Amino acid sequence: MSHRSFLFRVVVGNCRWRLAALVGVLLGGSVQAQDGGVTHVDTVSAPSLKANLLGDPDSRAVTVYLPPSYAKASHRRYPVVYLLHGFAADHRAFMAGAYQNLNIRISMDSLIHAGAVKEMIVVTPNARNAYDGSFYSNSPVTGNWEDFIVHDLVSYIDRHYRTIAKRSARGIAGHSMGGFGALRVGMQHPDAFSAIYMMSACCLTTGGPVKPMFIKPWKAALDLTDRSQFAKSGFLTNIDYALAAVYSPNPSKPPFYVDLPYQVAGDSLAVNDSVAPRWRASPMGMVPSHVANLRQMEIAFDAGTADAFSDIPANVTRLDSLLTALGVTHSAELYEGTHGSRIRARLETKALPFFSRYLH
Repeated sequence: MSHRSFLFRVVVGNCRWRLAALVGVLLGGSVQAQDGGVTHVDTVSAPSLKANLLGDPDSRAVTVYLPPSYAKASHRRYPVVYLLHGFAADHRAFMAGAYQNLNIRISMDSLIHAGAVKEMIVVTPNARNAYDGSFYSNSPVTGNWEDFIVHDLVSYIDRHYRTIAKRSARGIAGHSMGGFGALRVGMQHPDAFSAIYMMSACCLTTGGPVKPMFIKPWKAALDLTDRSQFAKSGFLTNIDYALAAVYSPNPSKPPFYVDLPYQVAGDSLAVNDSVAPRWRASPMGMVPSHVANLRQMEIAFDAGTADAFSDIPANVTRLDSLLTALGVTHSAELYEGTHGSRIRARLETKALPFFSRYLH
């Protein structure tokens, strides 16, 4: 019996529930199942993003999952998990089946009915911008995404839904770019969040000589002269520009408004010494200066050993060692899998139960 079939058999008491769940998968989770939760897609005003130089809108779509009892228990309040998507994705990433047919509504309903997690609200904002990803960081180029998450979004959710509006009932998690954001935002805002879970967090370290697999994308980045070329320049080149908007923004340098940390040197690349030092403020590099904040939080992270981005599992080991040396309690795990091959399983068996244990 498959894992998915098992979850359905645990929860499903009759054919009508199974049919509603199937409809929910096909429609991206917008249909409420019998005795199940429901999802909404809200549009959230984002004043923190208003001054961005890319022309991105200052309102964002946000998917909100409400647990089964929400509609009936009118006086009950719930913890909230802020679940951040990866690069070149959006708020539908955990709803539309991209990760092993994952639909967070069906997963949460199944886990709740099985007694594996308590009822929680799950919120995923759309953080896809003109550079395909915000990295959930403040930038004069892309807008203040960290402020959007911590201030605009949290306050909206607390105003519009029956949340437990305190740090002990808020957690932040994410996959890939979302894992980057979960660590970066979480460790800077222990007043807002009390728990962090990172799945295959990307880009936790930056700078230094370019690895061979990244030489071609960086050369492509250096060759771009117009934003119309951006979409066709490739996934890794797009990431380079998105990160440059975080680490080395330059509002006086259109059309991309960034400085790049490398320059062409013959057939290879050389570090641009006037820019590269600004890239040292990576999430891993920020950890020692935020140790007091991290000691206030519950922390867990993981990655697949076969991740094509080899720095990701390596950084799990590095971060594990660093937090241990700093005396920060945490859990770290490497498992058999690639960058995205087991995200549904990790959410259902690790991340969501982690928040269920610690949020209150």
